[in-house]
Amino acid sequence: MVRLRLLPIIALLAMLLHGCSAIRLGYGQADSLSRFWIDQYIDMSSEQDALVRDRLARFHAWHRKTQLDDYVALTRQAQKLVTDKPTVADALTLGDDIIRRGRTLAEQATPDIADLLLTLKPEQIERMARRMADKNTDHAKEIGLADGASGQRKARYKRLLERAEYWLGDLSDEQKENLRLKVEGQPQGIQFWYDERLRRQRDWLALVRQVQRDHLARERVVSLLRGYAARYDLPEDPMRRTQALALRRVTAEITVALIANATAEQRGHAKHKLGDLGKDFSELAREALTN
Repeated sequence: MVRLRLLPIIALLAMLLHGCSAIRLGYGQADSLSRFWIDQYIDMSSEQDALVRDRLARFHAWHRKTQLDDYVALTRQAQKLVTDKPTVADALTLGDDIIRRGRTLAEQATPDIADLLLTLKPEQIERMARRMADKNTDHAKEIGLADGASGQRKARYKRLLERAEYWLGDLSDEQKENLRLKVEGQPQGIQFWYDERLRRQRDWLALVRQVQRDHLARERVVSLLRGYAARYDLPEDPMRRTQALALRRVTAEITVALIANATAEQRGHAKHKLGDLGKDFSELAREALTN
């Protein structure tokens, strides 16, 4: 879908959270991969493809020159988290810092997103809506949405275990059981976050339909996009915002518990992986200076 992730590199922030061993490869192909991804949602015309190609190249050049050194600092911050005795506040701060960087990218991309939205046809918007619905069906299965509380906990445990073992290496049976008990004992937010996903999509489709229907000026589209970005991460409703923040804290508590129970070898494994990630960002930044 053509949301704030319309332009490339924002996915790199997700890689920091989920783990990715192909940063350099993916970064070098970000333009073409992003164009392919956008086309899957709207089936671009040749004119739209040319527009997207040009704007992606500009965005990528800006990113290479201005953002990569900051990502190195972020990996060092994450290394400190896994090697020290982190608190829940430390984990929340790291999460907030990642979100803040995503907002920087969204702000940079907003004028280019506006220019693309101004070219969309009604049939492209409806294709986008159908694509979102298909992806929602897949996502609902992945998170065990229809499997009740027990099935959702199992799905969440599986995802957290995969992520933990990516960063820390294999967990012992005792560590796995501790993680399972932690997931069992914490509030479950699967339905909440799925509803938030739907809320963002409804807001997005309403925005793009308004742009197409009302033939808005570019400045107005940019303003609407900035408003969308402002409410993207957290809902505007005070009660739901409070719930979202509480669920983020639950995730931070699980992260801190995993690190606290990690062996020295496991912490070293995570530090090494984060170090490799930082080296990749450093090398990409140096390449940007020589090109």
